[in-house]
Amino acid sequence: MAEHPTSTRRKAFALNLDRTKYGTIAEIGAGQEVARWFFVVGGAAGTVAKTISAYDMEVS
Repeated sequence: MAEHPTSTRRKAFALNLDRTKYGTIAEIGAGQEVARWFFVVGGAAGTVAKTISAYDMEVS
């Protein structure tokens, strides 16, 4: 049985390495913190397509 990642760092890194998950994650509310984890753990260039702040008046 494959071991599943348990920590936030491991989960984010596992998603960053999964080539089938590009640009498929959206978060409203804590989105800045969620996006930050993808950048902190590394490999985000293959995962994060775009981040948007709810405080951006053109978006909100």
